[in-house]
Amino acid sequence: MIASDISARAVESARLTASVNGVEVEAVQDDGLSTQPTDSADLIVLNPPFHVGAAVHTGLARQLFAETGRVLRPGGQLWSVWNSHLGYLPALERSVGPTRQVSRGPKFTVTASRRR
Repeated sequence: MIASDISARAVESARLTASVNGVEVEAVQDDGLSTQPTDSADLIVLNPPFHVGAAVHTGLARQLFAETGRVLRPGGQLWSVWNSHLGYLPALERSVGPTRQVSRGPKFTVTASRRR
């Protein structure tokens, strides 16, 4: 299992949390999935950021969806949770593949996408 974040603090927090809970995790500082090889993952779980500073911005999420489409093996899955009002379903289908809504509430949507 690999956990990645651009924030060094988030990476260290992931390492400590995994250690305390006896879970083996390779926590890496990475800008998205840039250091991960193509077709190397069967499952990616993502809660994409939607702010740049104080502004709502969907560009980072769309970049992560595209990187996920590259890193997943064919048939691999992306499970994602995102703010419902952002309507990411079409972007997920373009970048990853067929996407189904698993759950939706007023604030959050959970989707599962399968790479083509």
